[in-house]
Amino acid sequence: MRRFSIVFFLAALFGLSCDVHGAETEVQLLYKFKDGKTETKTAVLVRQGNVERLVVSKDAVPEGAQILDVHHPCAAAKAGEDGFYVFCTGMYGTFKERPNGIFRNTANVMPMFGVRTPRGAMTVVLDGMRYETEHFAEVKNGIYTVFPRYILDAEKPYDDISIDFHHLAGAATYADMAKCYRKIQLERKVVRPLKERVKGNPVLDYASKSMMVRVRQGWKPVPSPVGEQTAENEPPMKVAITFDRFMQIVDEFKRQGIDKAEFCLVGWNIGGHDGRYPQIFPVDERLGGEAKLREAIAKAQKAGFQIVCHTNNSDAYSASRIGGLWDEGYLLRRKDGNFAQYTTWGGGNMYETCPQPIFERFVKSDLEKIRALGFRGLHYIDVFSTVNPRTCRAPEHPLTKEGYAEWTKKILAEAQREFGGLGSEGGFDYCISNIDYGLYISFYVPGTKLNPLIDRHVPFWHLVYNGIVLNNPYTAATNYTTKDPATRLKLIEFGGRPMFYFYSKFRESGNNWMGDIDLTCATDAELVESVRKVKEGYDEFESLKHLQLEFMESHEALTENVFQTTFSDGTRIITNYGDTDFVFEGGSVKSLGYRVLK
Repeated sequence: MRRFSIVFFLAALFGLSCDVHGAETEVQLLYKFKDGKTETKTAVLVRQGNVERLVVSKDAVPEGAQILDVHHPCAAAKAGEDGFYVFCTGMYGTFKERPNGIFRNTANVMPMFGVRTPRGAMTVVLDGMRYETEHFAEVKNGIYTVFPRYILDAEKPYDDISIDFHHLAGAATYADMAKCYRKIQLERKVVRPLKERVKGNPVLDYASKSMMVRVRQGWKPVPSPVGEQTAENEPPMKVAITFDRFMQIVDEFKRQGIDKAEFCLVGWNIGGHDGRYPQIFPVDERLGGEAKLREAIAKAQKAGFQIVCHTNNSDAYSASRIGGLWDEGYLLRRKDGNFAQYTTWGGGNMYETCPQPIFERFVKSDLEKIRALGFRGLHYIDVFSTVNPRTCRAPEHPLTKEGYAEWTKKILAEAQREFGGLGSEGGFDYCISNIDYGLYISFYVPGTKLNPLIDRHVPFWHLVYNGIVLNNPYTAATNYTTKDPATRLKLIEFGGRPMFYFYSKFRESGNNWMGDIDLTCATDAELVESVRKVKEGYDEFESLKHLQLEFMESHEALTENVFQTTFSDGTRIITNYGDTDFVFEGGSVKSLGYRVLK
């Protein structure tokens, strides 16, 4: 431990430089074992230009290591020093005086983070074994460290561990760090700009100019009172919006002057939302059946709307035995050999599936049947892009997290080809090559309490992917025109595509992650009022929709409560969360309002 302590404290306390043109940089590899033992090694980084690369051979990892922490001298600071750290989830903190504490990021939305200290600024990009990492900021006795942790679980790594440290100018902002990663993703052709991709793709072009409107039609009680459902004990489905009622929603949209929207039908399938996956067909008769669904799709398209539907390939219920599709062979198994069953939802006990057998047995045939109904647009597959890849231990189809990611991408690519585009639940970028829309990027509710080491939430993901993937920034921004002014403003500040949801609130108990204010249509008066709130968003989006094709180039705090977001076409949006109006460049930005500068 002595060598680690000397190098670390010299870098952190005495200001040694991390200049990549100077001496070679050593990083510390701190291994921890189940019995509490630790082992410290050092590694010299290999340089190429402004990038330092760490490679730890999988064969060099000590046997039985539970975790590995990697400490770079640029990523350490004394409390009170200038600088900051920013994580892939958008959580941003500075090195101010604080009590001892830890921030732990377990969500690999992007395999990267940024840090700036007086010793240098860098974007840290994790490569080999990236899905096995968590990202940390820790302060202990006035010393901050920012580092990745590899969760090895006492197993031999399936790949070499590798990290690229991209060094930036000393005054680099979090926007610079995000743009560094965006450049990497573009150069290695993981993604392409929307401006390029909409050409020759009418489905994606339409989506980029329209709001997402989700319509939950039917669902069984959530959480379910019956864990393992059969034909005899399956709970009844609540019918909220039949296909006939949906057609009346279409009519009301047109009556109120909404000419463009992408509808997504949720719970159209047998048993409603999350009713009997992987069983989807037949179309539920309680909603009107297949003939009426085809009529509704055709009506929406004739009215000028794009229409898609919601499906799921990551979860399964034993209720699917009612349709003869239940098979433990497609389930994911954990290390102990048991199935991965993690919650109870509409179909009962929810089991995680392995994407390999799901792809091989269901995906192509189901997508062909769905396409044959007439749907066309950004087809929606739930869950995948809002969770980390998983490990499957089933002997018949074992997958590492890397393998899980690859099979998931095959599922998404198949849907993208079939329908012209694809949406999923979040923005986890192992899916980024094959998603065109993220339903919501963050579950953080703006204005709620943050970890003590975090100062604020910033649009870090959006600085990377705005202009590449359409998105709604927050779960809380669902039905944003019904929400408080500050939440409404966040959608604008973060450049979001508005997302509205009829019956977003459907749980019998527990947290409604999209909020407690809802759009409903049980009566004609409710329908008219709900569409009126959608029309508010439609009118606002009409003047901002061009920004969906632009990169977000910078984001900065002008004051504690005022922020400036700048896009690649030069458009700037000033958002004011303060109690008073803010005077800026010869004009006023209203309290809890915004101003667009072109």
